[in-house]
Amino acid sequence: MSVKINLGAWNSVFAVPSKIVDEGLKFSDGVKLKVLLYVLRNADRQLDTESISAATGVNVTDIPEALEYWINMGILAKNDDVLSPIESKSSDIETETVQQPVPEPEKPVESVEDISREVNEAKQRFVVTKPQKPDYVFTAQRLAVDEELKILVQEAQSALGKTLSNSDTSTLLMLKDTCGLHLDVILMLIHYCISIDKGNMRTVEKIGVSWADEGVNSVEAADEKIRRAHQASQSFSIVSSAFGLMNTGSPTKKQLEYSSKWVGDWKFSQPMLREAYERCVDKHNAIKWNYIDGILKRWNASNIRNLDELKQSEESASKPKIQTQRKASYDLDELEKINTLDFIQ
Repeated sequence: MSVKINLGAWNSVFAVPSKIVDEGLKFSDGVKLKVLLYVLRNADRQLDTESISAATGVNVTDIPEALEYWINMGILAKNDDVLSPIESKSSDIETETVQQPVPEPEKPVESVEDISREVNEAKQRFVVTKPQKPDYVFTAQRLAVDEELKILVQEAQSALGKTLSNSDTSTLLMLKDTCGLHLDVILMLIHYCISIDKGNMRTVEKIGVSWADEGVNSVEAADEKIRRAHQASQSFSIVSSAFGLMNTGSPTKKQLEYSSKWVGDWKFSQPMLREAYERCVDKHNAIKWNYIDGILKRWNASNIRNLDELKQSEESASKPKIQTQRKASYDLDELEKINTLDFIQ
């Protein structure tokens, strides 16, 4: 990624516009401020993530998100690869011009409700999509004094069979401190990723953040999560085999949910799954998972579990229904004739 910032009116001096402090400071962190200050200081220079990282100590992977923060806050605008300030009132830019000071009106004391409302409004303007990893300087400082983090890094290196990079260690610190995952839970997560042949820190980070969002913060909860994940994976294998799918790669979340329901909850066999699949493809000439789900849902509601039961049910449904209610009486004239014959005999 290449970054160049054209500051326009800000380019004459190295200044920090008031808007950055007034609106962006509250929810920014050291990483975002470092990146912003560096690109402000080096206006009109062509910068890349590597040079920014070398000068600021910020991980290369964190730089795009830091810049995106200031864009989402409405402070910078991006046009192609060029960043520029969003035009605002001239009072937003502090200059060194000597002016007669104008007394500012006294600001009323903010109540707790006012402050809370401001915080909520700021959160609505910008929502962090994922926790921010600490930079490597902070991580190194923590690693020197945090015994639990040292143990976590050692165990992770032993499990993964490699020396962790600074970025990897930052990921572990983020999962531990920012996400609040217990040490044992993180280690269980690492071993789970290894078991599914995805023993890399990128997968560990992705699943770890997901677990934190779902409140998986105990060994028991992590064990249940892993059990369900393995069960869903096995169910998907059965479904993909029934559908004749080869080299499917990683299933989507929805595909895993469907597979778990069809195989784990409804207990459908491969022949029944294949039958639903063929009916879907015959009708749509494509695999539509929601359509197959509708077929299996009807069969499950009718307690149909095998092909013989399905055949019987459809044959029964295709037969004309026998009229259950007959006429209340025979034709009166015909009935009278019958009664007369019976009487003569």
